[in-house]
Amino acid sequence: MVRACTICGDPQHDEIDRRIIRGDSIAGVSRDFAVSEDALGRHVKANHHIRDVTAIPTSAELATSEDIYKEIEKWHAEAKDLQNMAKSNGDIKTALFGLEKALKCLELLAKIHGQIREQNVNVNLTQVNIYNSPEWQAVGSLLARILAPYPELRAEVARELLALQEAQRP
Repeated sequence: MVRACTICGDPQHDEIDRRIIRGDSIAGVSRDFAVSEDALGRHVKANHHIRDVTAIPTSAELATSEDIYKEIEKWHAEAKDLQNMAKSNGDIKTALFGLEKALKCLELLAKIHGQIREQNVNVNLTQVNIYNSPEWQAVGSLLARILAPYPELRAEVARELLALQEAQRP
């Protein structure tokens, strides 16, 4: 029976793997994390440390993100307090401003929790020339076929369509 890797089961294995990938010595990492040097050697030899640890935040990054989160929560509470104070004083303009700021904090918190995802939407507003489209060409062919027995009416429709086209040009 294969023995389970003790390093993979260690609560600090993400940081251990990060240090190994960074190039720190096995002896140094085993000493810093109080793990067996032999177990860490087997972990590295089995390539357990090779995975996408870049997506795993370091403890310093986690501490920073928790600080940011707490700061946003504090701003949210403060904005709500100011909004309520302005509202009770009858200052509607300031109350609305406070509400707007509270909502922005709430939006940031929702984004952090993954409840709101940012989406990039690109809209191409280039002008489309319908006269070159297959649909318009089909309409033109249909009109030509229907108007073929009526040369005068065909000429009049053609003049009107040309006038319409000229009016559309800048």
